[in-house]
Amino acid sequence: MRTVILFLALLFTTNIYAINFKASYLTPKDMELLKQIKSYGDEYNLSYSLMAIAVKESSIGRFKINVDSFDYGLYQANINTVIRRHQMKNSNSNRNKVAMMLINDFDFATSNAIAELVYWKKIHKGNWTKIWGSYNAGWNFDSTRGQKYSKDIIKIIKELKKVDVLNNKEINS
Repeated sequence: MRTVILFLALLFTTNIYAINFKASYLTPKDMELLKQIKSYGDEYNLSYSLMAIAVKESSIGRFKINVDSFDYGLYQANINTVIRRHQMKNSNSNRNKVAMMLINDFDFATSNAIAELVYWKKIHKGNWTKIWGSYNAGWNFDSTRGQKYSKDIIKIIKELKKVDVLNNKEINS
């Protein structure tokens, strides 16, 4: 019972952070991670999407495991999707290996998030609302869940734009 209550408390805390995200909540460690994400995403014009997804999905790395949905890492990549993308056999051994890589290997996690966004960007011809909805809900991007996810990402991006990530400071607006 205590485990269930602890799990629900963690889940609730994570969702509150993502839903009520404010630039002023960012710690110096958060800013460093966002700077790193931004540098990876710049080449693909995905910096703000990646940063917002990291906020939404893992509270910027605070919660990297979702055993209910089999999503792991900074961007909560779905283990089944990553295994298919890398054309691996879907075995317990490979699932464990990929989960650990998503959790511990920034480059691997980020390259998978980029690959996912690039895929949906091509499918949806640059329609960001659909791209973000698909990142979360796949082909059900226009579902209530997909639409809500897109709206949350937009809110987070607006909040992130209030911060000068490169200089670790809030922009007075």
